Amino acid sequence: MRKLLIVEDDKFLTAIFALFIKDMGHELVGRCRSGSDALDKCKELNPDVVLMDIHLEGNMDGIQTADRIQQDLEIPVIFVSSDTSSSVVERAIISNSYGYLVKPVQKRELAIAVDLAYYKHKASLDQKRREEGFRKVISDAPVPVLVLKGGVIQYLNIEALDLFHTHYIEDMMGLPFLDFVDESFKDKFLSFLDNNNDVGRIKGDVKNIKVNGFHGKSIDVALNASWITFNGKRAMQLVLIDITVEKLVEHECSVLRKTIIEDRGFIVINEFLEVVSISSTFKNAVSANNVFNKEDIEIDESLLKKIFENENKEDTLFSVKYKGAEFMCLASAIGCNHSASQEIILCLE
Repeated sequence: MRKLLIVEDDKFLTAIFALFIKDMGHELVGRCRSGSDALDKCKELNPDVVLMDIHLEGNMDGIQTADRIQQDLEIPVIFVSSDTSSSVVERAIISNSYGYLVKPVQKRELAIAVDLAYYKHKASLDQKRREEGFRKVISDAPVPVLVLKGGVIQYLNIEALDLFHTHYIEDMMGLPFLDFVDESFKDKFLSFLDNNNDVGRIKGDVKNIKVNGFHGKSIDVALNASWITFNGKRAMQLVLIDITVEKLVEHECSVLRKTIIEDRGFIVINEFLEVVSISSTFKNAVSANNVFNKEDIEIDESLLKKIFENENKEDTLFSVKYKGAEFMCLASAIGCNHSASQEIILCLE
């Protein structure tokens, strides 16, 4: 059963519609003759559907009244009128009405129109609520999130605005995201835009890219992307994490380690207790014949584990054996890898 409100200044037609509504098994919750009365009745009675004549008493016609009802109260309106002039019909279409019935109206025709309006409006409301919830999730997300449609920015949250160094969403809305991608990464990013997955996370070789902030500042970001539905259409969601500092630290540590390893006797061991780097100075110090095989190195793995587990925070004197010969090294834990994996340097004493 639907609750219906009739807005009609013709008493005879109102009576006919009332009979139709009763025969259809619906409830007539009210009737009125003017736009202002219709607004008051809708607020009071909250009908499921409104049957609206276009030419009404008072200052507002039916189309103006329907606009107010749908904007303020989200109630679907079906126009019922004998006026089929193109100007009136065009105004009705623009108003996003849920139907336009031409008088005289048959009962079966009215019943179909009411059901269509009710279920179409319900589906629209459900979609709107889902999108509002999705927008809130994006807005409140603690990471920068953008939504692209056809590569064009449709939405971005506050964190994304901060990432691109602007306070105004209008600065970026409607612009191609590619405009903000560094020239050296544009071809790689296009591989995301060309992805044909229907839904879900987009897989690809592009993990990190460089983007330019609103004022041109270069930013290294880790990139994740997925296909979503936004405003009822397929769109791409981007999550960008600023890794500029991590990239800088990684580069500086790489340069520092390379300098140290080349100049002094060092072994570098990773968290899996694997030898990942050996300086030529170390090789020369432990191998008299200049033939070196890292598999011949013997280390105390239990002590290394304690260093990794931070049980030994200070530099530790450490014994390394190579083909039976023992060498004393100073073991120091370091973290020069932005992926957060730990390493230990063993320095010949």
